Parts: sequence; C-alpha cells; structure tokens
Amino acid sequence: MRSIHKVLSIITIIASVVSLSSCSKSEAESNNAMTGVDTGKFASGMTDLIDSLLDDDQYDESQKEVLRAALQHDGEIPYASYSAAWESYRQCLVDKGYTKPPKNLTNGIYFAPTYVSTEGLIEIQNRKLDDDIDECQDSRVYAVDLAYRTRLGNPEFYGNPEVALVDCLHRKNLVPQNYTMDQYRKESDLYMNDTSEHAFDRFSFDINDSDALTCMATTAPTLLQPRLEIWKPLG
Repeated sequence: MRSIHKVLSIITIIASVVSLSSCSKSEAESNNAMTGVDTGKFASGMTDLIDSLLDDDQYDESQKEVLRAALQHDGEIPYASYSAAWESYRQCLVDKGYTKPPKNLTNGIYFAPTYVSTEGLIEIQNRKLDDDIDECQDSRVYAVDLAYRTRLGNPEFYGNPEVALVDCLHRKNLVPQNYTMDQYRKESDLYMNDTSEHAFDRFSFDINDSDALTCMATTAPTLLQPRLEIWKPLG
C-alpha cells in the first residue's frame, strides 16, 4: 500500500506565521483578483526572512553560511548552493540507512512534497522514517529551500500559497488580469476530484508552460505531486 508522506512542507510554516503578520493589505485589496482573501505576509522582505532563519538553531551551519552570503546579494542564493543543500539532505537519509530519494526536479526546482511508499514498513519503522526525514530536512535544506523558493516565486511573501500562486500567474501573464482567486479555487476543486489523466485540463492556464510550472513548483508544489517519482526508502 502506498501512502503520501510530507517532505519539507513550506506551506505549513508559512501558514503558521502568517497569522502573526500585521502587514498592510491595501495594495493587495486594490487588486480585484485578491479581494476577500487572506493576503497576509510572513516577512517584510528577504532580509527579514533570512534573519529569522539565521536566528533558528535547528538549521546547521552549512545552511547558515549560504544564507549569510545571500544577505550580501539581495537575498539571492546561487543555484549551486541550493542544489548542494538538497544533495546534502538526500545523503543524510542515505547515511541513516535508507535508499537515496529520487531527484525530483521541475525547471530546476527540487520538490518539497514526495511520494513515499511505506509498503513493508511496520509502525515503529514508519515513525522512525518520519523522524529521520524531519531531522534531515531541518538540518540540511529547509532554510535554504524556503529562501530560494520565496525569492523565485513569491516575492510579495504571501502567507497563503493559493494567493502566492495566483499572484505568480498574474506576474507571468499566464492568466487574464480578471482571473480571480474564486476562479482558481473552483478549478482547483475540479482538479482535486478528477482522477483521470486529463485532470490538469481543469485549469484555464497551461500547466505545461515553463513559467506556470515554476509558479506551481515554488508556491504550491503539491499540485504537481502526481508527477513525482515514488521513493521506496527500503528499496
């Protein structure tokens, strides 16, 4: 039996901190596409975000070195550093006795959510797998991944991933300016309830467009989860 296991959920941490934000909503509310939705932000800028990550002891020094360097370059993280952090995460799991997770990439973006086959695992093994994944992701890649994705796909720091995605689609001119959150949510609901191979046709934008894939991979990667290679941690 296959089950879906969360690996590195950016959405979770963003959702948990957005309620603390008191940023102005006037700009977002002026955009009809965002009217009536939660447009709170989880950071005031890249420096604010990176500083908060540097203050957290759960991230190892290799990540913090990358983040400190990014502060000197307007928050930009070189792709080589981003890729190296992900490779370190994958190797961390190997060092704990698992097979190497597949390198799921879209437009050069590593995927946070991953399909994990728990077939053959007893409960205690499954709990240990959860703990090991959490430990490896936090220590090796989480902070770098969050900063990299945010700068690339969510420069407005929207805490709601749906808002971030729709904003990205607008910025890339992939949808008409009158494309609203309500429309996206209706399409998303249809997509989630469609088990056919043509489920992505439920969206009015081309999900195979390079920019659209980047928007989804950086802001709402779970949409692309069905395309990922399944990881069998015990082979």
